[in-house]
Amino acid sequence: MREGQPNPIEILAKVSAVAAKTCMDQRGAVMENPEVRSLPGKVKVRIGIGVAAALQSSACTRMWVQHARKAGATDAEIAEAILVSRWMKAATVNDTAADAWPWLLDHPAAAGRG
Repeated sequence: MREGQPNPIEILAKVSAVAAKTCMDQRGAVMENPEVRSLPGKVKVRIGIGVAAALQSSACTRMWVQHARKAGATDAEIAEAILVSRWMKAATVNDTAADAWPWLLDHPAAAGRG
């Protein structure tokens, strides 16, 4: 998403104002609700950076980076959020493949294949 282009919620609002409002209400319930304050806003937006980066959404990653800057996050904190998400995504890939490793050990490749 480039500067000056509508964001996904703005586009959604053109399609369905109700859907866009629902999304924003959900965001507010988590990000701005005074009863949900265990995590400071600066931490919440860094979680947003990590999730967006792990899910490979460039537009969302940039949006959360901008929110993090507004919340007072440093460049080092933002970079660390991305690095942590990268590592955790890789760890999740390893976990996803965990059942395959024992199978490989129990089913050796034929000689010359492997």
